[in-house]
Amino acid sequence: MKIQERFYPLPNYGDPNVFTVQNYRKMKMRPRDPSTYWTLRGDHRFSERDSIFGRFTFQRAYNRPYEGNLPTIGQRKQRRDNRAATVSFTHVFSPAFISETRWGFALNNNPIAGPINGPQIVRELGLVGLAPDLRNISGILKVNWSGIGLTGISQVDYRRPGYRNYLHQFTEHLSWFRARHNLKLGLNFVRVEWDDMAAHANLFGSVTFSNRFTSGNRTGQGHPYADFLLGIPTSAARAFPPLRVDRTRWQYDFFLTDDFKVSPRLTLNLGVRYELHLPWYEDHRLTSMFDIGTGRIVIEDGAMSKVSPLMPRGYVDVVEAKTLGLPGRTLIRADRNNIAPRIGVAYRPWGAHTVFRAGYGIFFDVVPRNPNHGGIPFVINEPSYTNPLEAPDVILPRVFPATGPGGPSTVGIPAAINPNLRIPYSMQYSFTIERQLWDTGFRISYIGTNTRQGDWSYDYNSPVADTRPYVDKPRPSPRYPGISYFTNGAGHQYNGLTIEAERQLSRGFYFQSSWTWARDIGDLDRGESPENPFDRRRDRAVALDIPTHRVTTNAIYQLPFGRGRRWLSGANRLLNLAVGGWEISAIYSIYSGQFLTPFWTGPDPTGTAYTTTRTPANVTRRPDHLRNANLPKSQRSVNRWFDVAAFGPPQPGQWGTAAKGVIKGPGVNVWHMGLYKDFVFSDRAPRLRWEMTATNIFNHPNWSNPETNITRTGLAGVITGVGEVQGASTGDQPGPRAFRMGVRVEW
Repeated sequence: MKIQERFYPLPNYGDPNVFTVQNYRKMKMRPRDPSTYWTLRGDHRFSERDSIFGRFTFQRAYNRPYEGNLPTIGQRKQRRDNRAATVSFTHVFSPAFISETRWGFALNNNPIAGPINGPQIVRELGLVGLAPDLRNISGILKVNWSGIGLTGISQVDYRRPGYRNYLHQFTEHLSWFRARHNLKLGLNFVRVEWDDMAAHANLFGSVTFSNRFTSGNRTGQGHPYADFLLGIPTSAARAFPPLRVDRTRWQYDFFLTDDFKVSPRLTLNLGVRYELHLPWYEDHRLTSMFDIGTGRIVIEDGAMSKVSPLMPRGYVDVVEAKTLGLPGRTLIRADRNNIAPRIGVAYRPWGAHTVFRAGYGIFFDVVPRNPNHGGIPFVINEPSYTNPLEAPDVILPRVFPATGPGGPSTVGIPAAINPNLRIPYSMQYSFTIERQLWDTGFRISYIGTNTRQGDWSYDYNSPVADTRPYVDKPRPSPRYPGISYFTNGAGHQYNGLTIEAERQLSRGFYFQSSWTWARDIGDLDRGESPENPFDRRRDRAVALDIPTHRVTTNAIYQLPFGRGRRWLSGANRLLNLAVGGWEISAIYSIYSGQFLTPFWTGPDPTGTAYTTTRTPANVTRRPDHLRNANLPKSQRSVNRWFDVAAFGPPQPGQWGTAAKGVIKGPGVNVWHMGLYKDFVFSDRAPRLRWEMTATNIFNHPNWSNPETNITRTGLAGVITGVGEVQGASTGDQPGPRAFRMGVRVEW
């Protein structure tokens, strides 16, 4: 088969006659990816009352890793460009009344292209059944596997421009100091442009293989790779060429705060913000959404000529916004009542060494949800096609059934959005006691935060779960596939207790140490969908990435040798260059693991996943939970982190009983250290600073999370990597030990 010959090399590790994971191993060294960064700054004082400040930064960074784990894929082509500038003008009307005016802009563009050209690989593999007029851009036929640990065939999807953000911001701050009041009044105007042209992941086809066509009475147990050799995928998908999207939004923020010193022991901070964050609009009028009230697709006023000619006639009505009384450019009404009060209290009942602090505030999300831009009906989209069991009509090199525009399934439907969607907000509150003893500050804090009117989505067009096939069940719109509907109502609750001690640098020693005990429980993150569309609370669970316990300690120690230090303070210049200016630092982090969710892959037991035949679609869902899957510490290993047998397939017609977050993943225990040396040649000469730092200096293995899909034979419950648990999000860098050395000149 051409795909096998092109992408899967023969085994070079272990027994080549036995099918197993990781039987091909090769070290690939990527070339150096240079990064350029420079900044320009200027300050000027016109007079005692007027001054100006300006800064411009330029950054260019390449990222060219090998795509996938297959050596025949090649290297990604990616370059991120960042630009930023700011200008600030300060005018002093009087010592008690000051104005600061700022303007700034920021640009971020991250275009991406894969190593393989899409039309070229289509010709090479002889693929048919794809959309017409495919563009000459990078792309690849995606090959996916269900039930085995074989690496799929994939590369990054083409994107140019890539997430291009262009922001202009204007702010004005007025500060007025009067008696016991410190008043601040301000406004903030922002214009954000977001440009993108992203190829769909299925543009050059996507097929998934399981053991469906070689199981049962045909060849015994069956095997996904046997289905692949037959060229019969379980499901297939394709997509159509993308359109460029250029969308823009405006936001207006106003605030007033007052730091009111009621007495020498009591200070109040009172404030209020008003935020008007208008919905996105698309410059080319490529905005659409589905209206669940009328069962029609709504587009911007004046955009009917932009509807794709491939859109099937008589399938679904497409109307302009004015027909339904919706805003003509945005389709979503602006949320105009976002008033956010703030209050803070600081009280020192027993003098300067003990402080009680408390605060409460409401904070709105910054970016409003956008409708669909550049999608259906301007670009046709189709749901994944489930290959019929008895008479499959997708057999490679055909990657999608050979029927008219729109395919044998149907044309997809754009997401439906509540036109009165509100911007989510959070309430944040805290109480803290601080005490200074022995040149050290101690703090104990409670912090709480929650989300209210969070937006979430569910399949509005889903049937109920039972043993009947999908096509035999009643649905609100039986002609259409699943329809995602976004509305408000999701939320979460975080509670955390932190105990901290911090000693400022004294006698050459500084340290800070804290312990946090926390729990975050919620139902759905922003825009996330529940498995069961009719039971959002079923997804209420502990958050994945908030550790129950987290301890961090930072310390700096200046060795007591050389000028200005305890010993050899009178050293001459040569001796001081050798023994003076040495410094050691250490950072220690230890925290508990993430809360992982088990998954199961197989034919849909609930009959709620879209398909056009009575053959159930292949789905990935939560399984049944039979018993506690977390093993005692003495029994855990990288090859069996949790008890896979504690989970089983969902029962026919029912959702799995497993909750989210029932598997406890591996924690992190990591030390970072640094050694520094300052070389001071004279008071006027530049100072040279030498640095040697090490991450994970003791090379403690901090395991990645295990595979939690119980149907991945040989991989379920197995840990195959290190350093990937929260490392990117927290900056703890728990990967293998690495050293860095640098020299810096200061003058």
